[in-house]
Amino acid sequence: MVKNKLGKKKKAIIVLHEIYGLNLFVKEQCQKYTDTGFDVYCPNFLNRPPFLYDEANAAYEYFTQNVGFQVYEEINNLVYQLKESYDTVFLLGFSVGATIAWQCCENTLCSGIIACYGSRIRDYTNLCPACPTLLLFAKEDSFDVAATASRLRDKPYLVLMELDAKHGFLDVHSKQYNQQMTKIAEESITDFLNTYESKTSLRS
Repeated sequence: MVKNKLGKKKKAIIVLHEIYGLNLFVKEQCQKYTDTGFDVYCPNFLNRPPFLYDEANAAYEYFTQNVGFQVYEEINNLVYQLKESYDTVFLLGFSVGATIAWQCCENTLCSGIIACYGSRIRDYTNLCPACPTLLLFAKEDSFDVAATASRLRDKPYLVLMELDAKHGFLDVHSKQYNQQMTKIAEESITDFLNTYESKTSLRS
């Protein structure tokens, strides 16, 4: 697990990686939030070195056979543990990590959840957020984004954005990277974190 020193600090964020594992993109995300004052926790679901982008099929097969989406229970438990030491605990997930983050949305101890292009969220539209949740979908993903969005849009605590991009558009190392949509997404994520960190602090 990549993390900073545990202590009685104000805010923590759990970063949930894609099928590739703890690659350069994920490490850069962790550093980014460390630099903005978060204690960062990033579980390695794969327990192995990261896959390359051109190993996507092997990475997905490894994830489904050795990890699976039931790992969200471990993340819920991590939230419970961290809330003993932090005022705010956010979840930030990408792709399969986004789906895992979404599966935790009924956890009232979460200060907020950010899920970026979690395509399998379509299998869990029955969940109803009990904490602030930001879903960022890529319109050009591999499933019917509009249909999934329509089933989710009226749920409480939920902000949903459909961006004109492909799956993985936030990753500067990916062929799917979209600079314009990344700027919009990052501004939305920053606003979300600032808003709910402030609101949680006022309740503390």
